Amino acid sequence: MKRLSTLKTITDILFVLAVIPAIFGLPFILMAAIMPERIPFKLNGDEFATINGAELIISLLVIYLSYALAVYALYLFKKVLESFKKKRFFDDVVILSFNQMGKALLLSWIIGILPSLYYNLVDGSIKISIGFSDSLFTLGLGFFFIVLSDVFLMAKKQKEENDLTI
Repeated sequence: MKRLSTLKTITDILFVLAVIPAIFGLPFILMAAIMPERIPFKLNGDEFATINGAELIISLLVIYLSYALAVYALYLFKKVLESFKKKRFFDDVVILSFNQMGKALLLSWIIGILPSLYYNLVDGSIKISIGFSDSLFTLGLGFFFIVLSDVFLMAKKQKEENDLTI
């Protein structure tokens, strides 16, 4: 259980650090929409070099939504670890949380690639590259948690059947 406590501590710290940009992100986007000339720094992302106005605000909102979904998935993971600490492994909350984590990460991935896909289509600079990226990791993690939810559901049913036969 020492490893579980360590993982829970790390997850708690990551969650707090992830919530900070989520809190300041929305006011920043509103400030960029209302008074873009007052923003004290420049956005230096590759996709954002050629856009401004409404396109920039929509892109920032989409990226913010993607980030918020990832933070929600981290919150659900934190909740699962709390259940594990209480030795509730096959609880309905755990199974549902794994499923929601996976769906949140998949939706975060889909929403997160939309702005760059849109701007690559507009610029006509579609590139295909093979390699490992954070994007593929997020996609794989989303599917992993959905499958893990199914595995825990099957294990719970098996445990209930075993408890009935004894």
